[in-house]
Amino acid sequence: MPMFFVLLILGGMGYPCVSAALGLVYIVSRYFYFTGYATGDPKNRLTLGRFGSLALLGLMICTVSFGINLLRP
Repeated sequence: MPMFFVLLILGGMGYPCVSAALGLVYIVSRYFYFTGYATGDPKNRLTLGRFGSLALLGLMICTVSFGINLLRP
C-alpha cells in the first residue's frame, strides 16, 4: 500500500485523470482479490485481482514520465 500511495500522488501531479482511473482499478482489483482470498480457494484470488499489478505498472509509467518531464529544460 505505501508504494501505491506514493505512485498515485507522484503520478497524479503530472497525469491526474489517468492516475485517478488507475487508482480506481487498483482498489477494485484488490477488493476482488481479498474476497477471493477469503474463500480459501487459490483460483478465486485471480479472477479480477490480477489487474492490480497492471494498475501499479501504469502508475509507475505515469510517475517516471512525470519525473522525466521535470528534468527537461
